[in-house]
Amino acid sequence: MSVLMDVLDAVRRGVPGERLGAHLGVDEGLAELALEHWVRLGIVTPAGDLQLGCTACTGLAGGERVERAPGCAGCPFSH
Repeated sequence: MSVLMDVLDAVRRGVPGERLGAHLGVDEGLAELALEHWVRLGIVTPAGDLQLGCTACTGLAGGERVERAPGCAGCPFSH
């Protein structure tokens, strides 16, 4: 496969963008350019652009627990 298709396949399997190069064994810059290509075409949407309602991964505000958004349910970063 080509690097473009390898990047698309990796992203679809959940590999984070910042780890693509290492995961695929290619230059980080090349992996980033391939990812940008798919984003530009609208095939891939960066997680930050999805507006899933993530507000705070820690669930703490000044030492007190705060209520998390429903979108946090099942998130591995939510405590």
